[in-house]
Amino acid sequence: MNDEHTLQFNKILEKLRHPEKRTWIILNPTSIGDTALMCAFAKAFVETHGYGITMVVPEDHIPITQMYPGRFEQVLVADRETMHQMMNAYLPTHQFALDMPFCGHPYDLGDGRADELGYLFKFPGRGGLSFVDIFRHVLRLPWDAQIERPKIPEEWAREANEFAISASMEYHNSVILFPANSSPIAQFPDILWSTLVARLKANGYKVFCNMKGGNFRPQTMPIAGAIPIEIPVHLSLPLVSIAGRTISGSNGMQFLQMLGGRFENMTVMFPVSSQFGDFEMNGRIYSPTNPISQYMCPELCVDVSFAEYAVPHDGAEAELIQIATAVADLSENDPYCFCRMVGNGSYIDENADWLRPLVEPLAVEN
Repeated sequence: MNDEHTLQFNKILEKLRHPEKRTWIILNPTSIGDTALMCAFAKAFVETHGYGITMVVPEDHIPITQMYPGRFEQVLVADRETMHQMMNAYLPTHQFALDMPFCGHPYDLGDGRADELGYLFKFPGRGGLSFVDIFRHVLRLPWDAQIERPKIPEEWAREANEFAISASMEYHNSVILFPANSSPIAQFPDILWSTLVARLKANGYKVFCNMKGGNFRPQTMPIAGAIPIEIPVHLSLPLVSIAGRTISGSNGMQFLQMLGGRFENMTVMFPVSSQFGDFEMNGRIYSPTNPISQYMCPELCVDVSFAEYAVPHDGAEAELIQIATAVADLSENDPYCFCRMVGNGSYIDENADWLRPLVEPLAVEN
């Protein structure tokens, strides 16, 4: 670094370093899901590496850190652009040292090569690293490091109850749709969403559409026939627990909900092409298995009511109507209902014994 560059970096360090103690400084500039998983590994990280954590997040991710009380020495706010500039201009890819910031997730770490490891799942039998295991690798954690569940403060639970009452949400007889996404993936045509809502209502559910968050959305929002509501991040988990069922695309909010595990059912629709081929996102090539939770985070699929459906974003209208109906009815026999297979059975069921200890058990409700 030249003198000016060094001076600027030292000013950054002065703002990020804890005033009283040494800490790990972890930058989290991307999605809700990335920040949530980093928070879920905070306990294991400190147990493995010692010291505490200074967590640096965008302002809208502060509630996620609050779901993990006592896990951070301090939480600092920085906008995404500033964190990206810091990583690109000042931080060596290999850097892993106390009091020196480093990227806490694979997507923006160095040239992003760690992000490509999941592509190996495209080749059956060859293996690959799940989204969660890539985080374990980047954070230098043991392969059996346990994911911690988010905790919901009592005041948030009370606020969620008041919100549900004001919205006339029916307890365990409602569905909340989370159709927006922060990643530039293919959007589903309106016919899929409108058919889904109509079928859910015919099945007796009250259907809500979250209007908050996400840069990429269906063409029509709110979804035709659904009740529009705006759910802040801190109320997303307790409101889904009240509603009972949530349906969404594969996105960061959905991942946070999976971490919470408090739902009667979660149904995820992941986009694919009709040929089930690779897709491009932000200039990178991904396998069609990339957004599938049974590959991304199989440990979170154990012991919960969870279903995934492949949705060809370029499919014919009749095909999309069929899928929407199957999703609403939770038809597991539908050909678009995806099950990751191993041998003659489900990968999740066959491997539940070693997957289960990788995530904190759900607390028993009173």
